[in-house]
Amino acid sequence: MVTLPETGLAGITALFGVMLCGLGIYTSRRWNEPGAASFGAVAVILGLGGIGSSLVVFVRGVAAAPSTAPLWYSIGYSAWVLSTVPWIMFTLQYTGRVTEFRWRQVAILAAPVFGFLIVETTSLTVDSLVGQIFGTISILYAFSILGIGSYLLLRTTSNYGHLSLYIGLSLTLAQVSTLLTATLTGSIVSDTVDLTAYALYATGFILPTAGFGLGLFRYRMFDSTPAVGALGERAIPRETNDIVFVVDNAERIIKLNQTAVETFEVSSVGPLGDPLESVLKHSVAQLTELETVELETTAGKRKFDAQVTSFTDQHGQRLGTLLSLRDVTNRELRKQRLEVLNRVLRHNLRNGVDIIKANTQAITDNVDDQYTQEIHDTVDRLTALSTKARATDQILSQPGQTSQRDLSSVLSEVVDDEQIDLDLPAHAPLHTNWDALRAAIAATIENASEHAREAVSVRVTESRDGYTITVADDGPGIPESELAALKAETETQYQHGTGLGLWQLKWGVTKVGGELSFDTTDGTTVQITVPNQAADSVGHGS
Repeated sequence: MVTLPETGLAGITALFGVMLCGLGIYTSRRWNEPGAASFGAVAVILGLGGIGSSLVVFVRGVAAAPSTAPLWYSIGYSAWVLSTVPWIMFTLQYTGRVTEFRWRQVAILAAPVFGFLIVETTSLTVDSLVGQIFGTISILYAFSILGIGSYLLLRTTSNYGHLSLYIGLSLTLAQVSTLLTATLTGSIVSDTVDLTAYALYATGFILPTAGFGLGLFRYRMFDSTPAVGALGERAIPRETNDIVFVVDNAERIIKLNQTAVETFEVSSVGPLGDPLESVLKHSVAQLTELETVELETTAGKRKFDAQVTSFTDQHGQRLGTLLSLRDVTNRELRKQRLEVLNRVLRHNLRNGVDIIKANTQAITDNVDDQYTQEIHDTVDRLTALSTKARATDQILSQPGQTSQRDLSSVLSEVVDDEQIDLDLPAHAPLHTNWDALRAAIAATIENASEHAREAVSVRVTESRDGYTITVADDGPGIPESELAALKAETETQYQHGTGLGLWQLKWGVTKVGGELSFDTTDGTTVQITVPNQAADSVGHGS
């Protein structure tokens, strides 16, 4: 006959079993969060274990046959062992170690545990050698995955400042407390089965209910999971000078790199959990819309180019945002200088040249003098230089659009001087940026024709990745000062060129991703190696 104390304790066990199932069902509302489904499975399995064992006590009471573990204990212990599988899955997903489990992986994780359940429910009793070995391995396995999962949970919640360590503590103690009470109960029922053993057993369902409830409602464990920080941290480039923030869907800072710490003079953990606007004074939406953003830093106001990238979990659910800020202050200044100088050259210089030319023409009409003719020629050269500068800028500032054409045909079009010796293959199919390449070729041939004494030759040969264009002349050779300026990639008062031709050549070759070399031993020989940019190019063909 079932006594009143037994009924009361069974009722308490059933109540907390129902509450655990309720927590598991409640968690299903957050199924798209990392680890939520697995966490719900842990709670439901433990809850069903409590409900099932309490039903046995309601019907049979606490007592059991001599030398036999009571059925209510076997049910509860089996529920705990089975719950360790979704527990390890939960901790791996919640901490961002694994984003998705396949059925085969779940089966491998669960196989040893189901082996224990088979031993418990078949004729393989604890007295058989096979049963003892199999049961021991299964229990050790369950202990191991419980320990690994608990370690990952505690370590991760302590490492990420936007989370409370109490989340890890409450969840870990909730799951481990079930193991402790089950183990202590097992040591008691091995000697005697009484109400004390069952009372201890009942606490094994009260503690996880409290711990899981704290995690869900007090610490709101799924509002911002550590997986956001783990996955976001993996997306951060290891070697970068950019400022990097990882924020969750509520735009709270989850992670920031050392560059951000130094640039904004904050600690590495101080801003964690705070809104992004508390540091940058801008939201993610604002940073997405702005081409550049001006921010106050330890070095004063600087301009940044913001790159905003979302990252997701295994369901494609957006977990947070990776924000990368690149300092473009100097780039923007150069851009402004170029725009201003370009406007001045195009407007002021052109107008001044037109005035000089008009007045020079008036003087020439009245005075036939060599000086006025020299002025006239100089003005023409300035006009031509300005026109070339504008044309070069238009070609090289355009996006690098590529297409396939025949290099031999293009060279035949560009070289319109019959005195230039052409040595071209019958066919030379090439996929490249033709506007930039034509600008480079035109500059080379113009320079060679201008300085050659007699001969200019153009030859095309096939190279490993494309073609090599060789332009040679028998002139005096390009001055070393101009080549030095190209090599230094800048011009100074003491190291500069006499025009834009060589720069047009260098910029054009750079634009097509080619290589440029000069030989001034005997005249000037220019070699331009142009790679074939066709993605599916295997050979050049014939």
